[in-house]
Amino acid sequence: MSGIRPTTSRERLVVVDALRGFALFGILFANLYSFIGYNTYTPEEILALPIPDKAVLFFIDWFVEGKFYSIFSILFGVGFALQADRFSSTNDSFFAFWYRRMFVLCGLGLFHMYFVWNGDILTLYAVLGLLLPLFIHTSNKVLLRWIIVLLTLPLLLYCIVYMTSDASFWGSMRQISDHLRAQWGFSDLTLLEMRTSDQNIEVCAVNVLYAIPRPMSYLMSGRYFHVLGLFLIGLLLARLWIPKIRGTNITVPRSSIWLGIVGLICSFAYAMTKLVMGSGYELNTLGIVQVIVYNVGSTSLALGIAMAFVSLWVSGRAKSAFKNLAVLGRMALTNYIVQNVIAVLLFFGYGLALMREVPFAYLPFFAFGILLFQAVFSRLWLKRYKQGPLEFLWRKLTYRASKE
Repeated sequence: MSGIRPTTSRERLVVVDALRGFALFGILFANLYSFIGYNTYTPEEILALPIPDKAVLFFIDWFVEGKFYSIFSILFGVGFALQADRFSSTNDSFFAFWYRRMFVLCGLGLFHMYFVWNGDILTLYAVLGLLLPLFIHTSNKVLLRWIIVLLTLPLLLYCIVYMTSDASFWGSMRQISDHLRAQWGFSDLTLLEMRTSDQNIEVCAVNVLYAIPRPMSYLMSGRYFHVLGLFLIGLLLARLWIPKIRGTNITVPRSSIWLGIVGLICSFAYAMTKLVMGSGYELNTLGIVQVIVYNVGSTSLALGIAMAFVSLWVSGRAKSAFKNLAVLGRMALTNYIVQNVIAVLLFFGYGLALMREVPFAYLPFFAFGILLFQAVFSRLWLKRYKQGPLEFLWRKLTYRASKE
């Protein structure tokens, strides 16, 4: 590649970096939810938790769960559009660049999934990102139709799973995981025992065992279609808004506030269903309601937050907040991985093994502490370097030298 180079700091959009930095905070909240040990509790144990713990969990279910990965997904689509636009004035192949970029991201995601934490999202983004070039020349009207279809499919899939819940297909990946678990001699160990074990092999084995059924759980929940739909929302918003943002000539529709209101109402309904059931996914009548309000709520609130950010940025208010969040957002990949590494060392057997030793009520303190550390680290790093260490690696492996 000869005509294109990585984006410089001057070319970056502060509002996009700031929104990405804000999303990091929500992602950290959502992930700590799991690191503290939510998945090791039975629904009955969750329902019996103390009021302060329930309050924090309810807050996360209402304001956090699903919203911030949705923001990241929308921004991923925006990033795709921005990269494609940069290639439009060159003779270089954008498709070759983008596929190489996704393959590198997939490699980073797989390493993160198997050696740090199986809750990785990067691999999913990389795989679905390979489909984005198919929509690059699609009209806005057709793109909108695809978005509607993709965001509707999770409900359809839930109905299919509900009606065919006895089918062995849905449990096939779990059976493979269970068989492998037995072969490795871990059948008698609980998830909590393995995660907090002083044997590193047992702690790491969970990543492999739980990564195996993850693709099937994504299919059952419709996550593939939801995320791809969010990517396309980002692509559409970039087409409509980025030219105006660059010229600071944009007006956010007042009607967009209704997106936030709808998102808050549906997300509240989702939090209530989860409070009643003690679970975020059940195959029953209430579960159907839960799927609807989760998908509508997370998407609407994510869009509402994104539009609020654009509106604030255009107004010129909260400039210092945007500047500080943008520092985090410029190193989003590094900060995402580092967040999880810190959490692993705090809650898994590699380090302090605090899983289920810490009440959920303490989760905000851990989140603010980790984020404060990352804010200081990011600022110091970017004073000396142009990008974060993992961003540098990603770009180094993506961009070819001019002689190539």
